[in-house]
Amino acid sequence: MPDDKPAAPPDKLLADWIRRDYAALAESTLDRDAATWERTSCRACGAGDLAEVLSLGTMPPANAFIDPAHLAAPEPRFPLGLMLCARCGMVQLRHVVPPELLFRAYSFFTSMSLAMSAHFAGLMNDHARRRVGPGGLVVEIGSNDGTALSSIQRRDVRVLGVDPARNVTVMAAARGVPTVAEFFTEPLAREIRRVAGPASLIVGCNVLGHIDDLDEVCRGIDALLSDDGAFVFEVPYLGKLLEHVEFDTIYHEHLSYFAVRPLVALFSRHGLRLDEIEMFPVHGGTIRGVVVRGEGCSGQVSAWIDAEARAGMATRAPFDELAARTAAMGDRLRAWLSEQKAHGRRVWGYGAPAKGTVLLNHFGIGTDLLPVVVDSTPAKQGLHMPGTRQPILAPAEVATQAPEAVLLLAWNHAREIAGREAAYRAAGGRLLTPDLREVSP
Repeated sequence: MPDDKPAAPPDKLLADWIRRDYAALAESTLDRDAATWERTSCRACGAGDLAEVLSLGTMPPANAFIDPAHLAAPEPRFPLGLMLCARCGMVQLRHVVPPELLFRAYSFFTSMSLAMSAHFAGLMNDHARRRVGPGGLVVEIGSNDGTALSSIQRRDVRVLGVDPARNVTVMAAARGVPTVAEFFTEPLAREIRRVAGPASLIVGCNVLGHIDDLDEVCRGIDALLSDDGAFVFEVPYLGKLLEHVEFDTIYHEHLSYFAVRPLVALFSRHGLRLDEIEMFPVHGGTIRGVVVRGEGCSGQVSAWIDAEARAGMATRAPFDELAARTAAMGDRLRAWLSEQKAHGRRVWGYGAPAKGTVLLNHFGIGTDLLPVVVDSTPAKQGLHMPGTRQPILAPAEVATQAPEAVLLLAWNHAREIAGREAAYRAAGGRLLTPDLREVSP
């Protein structure tokens, strides 16, 4: 008899296949010695004089959400610590988890945040207008689901995305954004140039920090960029991480934590000049840089380097302070959650970003203190948080089950979430950030 059971939708089949692929790779890492993953030289300047300045213990990969059927299986865990380069001041992870384990399936989608979609659309349109002539080529490294590139398709430009995550590249294709499902390398850049010509604009937002071999990326940019083209990038700024105690932005996918001085050291070694730096409030504090062909850096960039030196950002002192402030935050948060539980008040987590995994695991907050997490990303719903195992539900459950308070694990989207949950707040619900500040729109 024919099987009348309806076929699963293609996106579900793709997600299941990727999850099985991840599970097989994860199992192969369980018995590997941590030293296998250790990096001994600076990825910005190549020096070998690295010293550990912060340790967050061991952690599962931040986006390795758990299928309910696999809750009994062991999870791979890796050391998570920061190293400081004595030569150029670059801050980087001590251990490098295989990128295939982190990026072949990716659970953050740009389109899920209206604020971030608008931010990246603004970047693309501004720099396409300034730098790309009719028919010019725009390439985005780490193009995710194609949201940013799709915003300039109305212009007379050609667009191409490059992203190794197979699931998001399928989503980009559905948007009509051609995407190569590979890591960005010099050979790939040369092939793109051979087929499509030089790129007038290359964009890489929140991607440089994910890449171990930054020299390979720079060689690729040099191979693909037109003589008068520009590479525009965004990275979270180390200065804001230290100032705002953003320890939860440290995780295995983020291999590097950038100040301006190490960026100049990196680009200068490849005949590229850091020409502009601009600060934006997104993701807790992000810098946007513009890189062109040339030597050294501009006077504006030099002023940033001088300010970093005055702040002692290339010394151990700010990291000792970060560790102390992080520990104090954890003590306060656990005490508050314990108090809420003792009084019979339910507290849920809101958002299942990578930073949520880090915070919950580092502070040891399990389902006893925070029983549920909600997230607006359909691909995460029905899964469980890495390490601490909270089930992930849809945000609609907040209104339905009305917990007394919600802890914003996705604190960088606090304003957007507060607006979305206005009815919950009006009914007496509380929204708080991990440092226990009350949130309002």
